[in-house]
Amino acid sequence: MIRSLLPQRLTFRFLPEAWPLVRHHTGIAPALKSVRPRHRIRTFYDTASGILSRHDWALSTAREGRASVQVLEPVSWAGLLNMTRPEQWVWSRRGLRPDIKLLEGTEAAKLDFSGIILPIYRTDFWQLQGEAEVGTSSLKVTLSRGSVQAGEQAEAVCALDLTLLSGEARDLYAFAHTLNDLPIWLTGETLPMRGVRLALGQYDEDVTVQSALPFAGDMTVGKGWSQSVRAFLTVFLAAQPAAEHGSVDAVHEMRVAVRRLRTILKAFRPLFPKGALANEMSVFQQIGRFLGNVRDWDVFQTEILPAYVSGDIASEFVQLAKEKRVSALAEMRQKLTDPSITSTLLSLGHSTEDPAALFGAETADALLEDHAPVLLDRMARKVQHRGHHIGHLSDRQLHDVRKSLKGLRYSIESILPLYNGSRVETYMGHCKDLQDLFGRFNDAATAEALVRQAIKERPDLTEAGNAIVHMAHRERKKILKKLPKRWKIFSKDVPFWCQ
Repeated sequence: MIRSLLPQRLTFRFLPEAWPLVRHHTGIAPALKSVRPRHRIRTFYDTASGILSRHDWALSTAREGRASVQVLEPVSWAGLLNMTRPEQWVWSRRGLRPDIKLLEGTEAAKLDFSGIILPIYRTDFWQLQGEAEVGTSSLKVTLSRGSVQAGEQAEAVCALDLTLLSGEARDLYAFAHTLNDLPIWLTGETLPMRGVRLALGQYDEDVTVQSALPFAGDMTVGKGWSQSVRAFLTVFLAAQPAAEHGSVDAVHEMRVAVRRLRTILKAFRPLFPKGALANEMSVFQQIGRFLGNVRDWDVFQTEILPAYVSGDIASEFVQLAKEKRVSALAEMRQKLTDPSITSTLLSLGHSTEDPAALFGAETADALLEDHAPVLLDRMARKVQHRGHHIGHLSDRQLHDVRKSLKGLRYSIESILPLYNGSRVETYMGHCKDLQDLFGRFNDAATAEALVRQAIKERPDLTEAGNAIVHMAHRERKKILKKLPKRWKIFSKDVPFWCQ
């Protein structure tokens, strides 16, 4: 048995028609020169109830020359480079039927294997595999074309894997950057994830990443940046496969990750050169828009409609919302394959491996706690400026206050472990109370906008739609009466980082 950590890698997908472009790219072709394609078939096993898959394990067997191997590995993606490094177990043996006894001593040994172990899906690929040298690092380049099959269901897959054999992760990012002109996109979906989805119809949607926290008191600017950005990039990519297949929770996770990343960019912006990462900020803004289109229809169905209407009328609006969501989801899938998004993800990922190149060595090595008050002050001043005379602001201006407040809260949460005490809890409590009020106001405003849009397309819903608009308008007026008092409490509270 060989027990080892899974290698660090970046995986890209592309459409079959892009194969010639990828295969003969100037960055890839030299690594695959004179390499013969190899045929690899792996069969994955589980019980009928999916005991292994549901506990995030994939058990497979495959031929390796004249012998065969049995492999136990995680189903889910391990995250970006230098995130968690899960283990895998490999056994060299005879025959292709899996031997459950070999699992003794692994984390899967405690599972109940009383059911019969059956083949549930398999992967069938032709692969080209070679090596590339980048700086002082050695990379493995694997180009694959084939399919994942589960019963009568199958999906074609073309993939490019870049694996770090030795050296620095930043060299892996640097090599990936040379492929920016290719129609490929970065993915957090593993082949076992695809197989489980086809065989069992499920994804593990729990993509919450806690590794952004906590910070220690001696956390540097560079480490704080790397830890936070890497964590939420991982959330974004880990949630993407389930989101593309319609998961409401995964779409929400992706949207929150985008908001967190934009907040981190804004909070740290005074510390890096003027104009740096401006394009990345613009791309994340675009991503937020098309994710927001899907999320708005989710909220409309699950939260807004139940609060305003019921019965047959609700069913009519729900059906319309479902149709709108299907259209928004299709747009989201198409846009996520845009090379500009992959380029942005790689750019931020690269910055986490070499923060000194972004901030400068002196700033990157400075203590975050020395800069945190200035960074938070900047975010807080923006909230106060936008919220001035809050009782007389337009809907658009109130929306801007809400976004700034959310940015302030996310910024605080990103570096909160640097502080403690009752003043922190009090300030955060006021922040959350005000944000909850803004959230209710935004839901009512969204209800009005989406219903008005629905009425234009379905005139037969005009009467019921106008009733919803009227109720939503009344709800907004109620919130507007409470807002000045809640704002006064928040704005008079002295920020804890100033004490």
